[in-house]
Amino acid sequence: MSRLYTDEQLDGIAKPFEDHAIEALRRGDLERVKELLAEMKNGPAGLDALSGHTLARKAAKLRRDFGEEEALKQLKRIGAQLMRTWARQYLEGDERGAIADLVAVFREQTGAKLAPLAEDDDKVVLDLAPCGSGGKLERQGLPQKHPDWYGGWSDGVSSFCQICKACQGALNGSVGADVWTTEKGPNGACRLTFSKRQTRGQELFKADERETIVKTRVERAREKLEQGETDIEGLLQGQRKDWKPWHDFGLVMLEYFYGVALEKGGPDYLQEVLEQTYAPAFNAGFPRYAAMSDDELVREIARTWNYHCADFTLSEEDDRFVFRLDPCGSGGRLFRGQMWRDMFHYGEPLSPIMPNAHDINFNRADAPAYCTHCAASNRAQLQDALSPKTPLFFVIDGHAQLKPGMPCRVFAYKKSCVRENIDPALFREIGLTPPKEKGA
Repeated sequence: MSRLYTDEQLDGIAKPFEDHAIEALRRGDLERVKELLAEMKNGPAGLDALSGHTLARKAAKLRRDFGEEEALKQLKRIGAQLMRTWARQYLEGDERGAIADLVAVFREQTGAKLAPLAEDDDKVVLDLAPCGSGGKLERQGLPQKHPDWYGGWSDGVSSFCQICKACQGALNGSVGADVWTTEKGPNGACRLTFSKRQTRGQELFKADERETIVKTRVERAREKLEQGETDIEGLLQGQRKDWKPWHDFGLVMLEYFYGVALEKGGPDYLQEVLEQTYAPAFNAGFPRYAAMSDDELVREIARTWNYHCADFTLSEEDDRFVFRLDPCGSGGRLFRGQMWRDMFHYGEPLSPIMPNAHDINFNRADAPAYCTHCAASNRAQLQDALSPKTPLFFVIDGHAQLKPGMPCRVFAYKKSCVRENIDPALFREIGLTPPKEKGA
């Protein structure tokens, strides 16, 4: 096989949409800017959908295995960890900052529609029609179609919304008042009410802020262009990481679920959890990726890493493309303690480093728990690596990132690669026998 691209072309593929949009804006090509804004709007959609399904299924997995009472107890623990920084803000009197960042979490969920904030002397109200997480799953009818995974709780609240409910309870319990309450509506709608405690009678958000805080930067840029205004470069810069509030909130939540699983049943149980809650959602994309050309695939994976809040370079080998992540936007940033709002550090509650090697942590000692989901991804692809129906689009070198400061590596294999020649170490890292050694 030969290379398909020059180094310059690879750099162009890795370049985020926002940089292309800024170049188009500077040369006055507004139609191209509008096309790229549409791409940017949908940039996180696939990652968002994957996390939404896996989070809902993880809550349901706890209920299925340990009963509803125990599941709610564990969700309460997860909620308490997630809401620590918000509780601190409320207790310190920064109610405006706490509310603004909660609005940001819901604003950045793909498919969410937020009304302008309403505010009076006692409260701030945010209407979601629909909510882009639990509400979105409800609009898809999943609690009715698959109650074991998405619904079926005794109080009628769906699996994903149980997590949100636990977060609210944790914040209110820490503050000692009901500062965050919700009222669910039809078709995935939800009203969030943030009660003022120390700031009662004060205006927290000016009228123009109440309009703009609920809009993403892409939405604001598109509105300006529709009004004939072209001063949008500031809105474009860094857009790929604009959804970090929801991205990071979900990542930390997932890590806490892994921490609970390790407490409840150790690495074997965590492997089972990942196989039943993460792998089905991950595998659902196989037909789409298997149908892609090499060009389509490398561009799609580059888009994914850009919207996974990663910093990376892209290179090409004879049989694969190599993404060097420094850091990976999820496991790498967690390992380095670089989460939004300083939300996460290994060694805190529900944040374990796994001391012993296991197939689900790439057979590494002292492995960060979050990275087990990448071992699960590898197992999903490599256990049937010789089948052309299995796309090898997201194969992680699980021994690249041994310390927080080290980069990770991910491979996207070309369609014409000789699958029998895939590095045997990648199979051994996750406890699989390399194809060449089977039957030997």
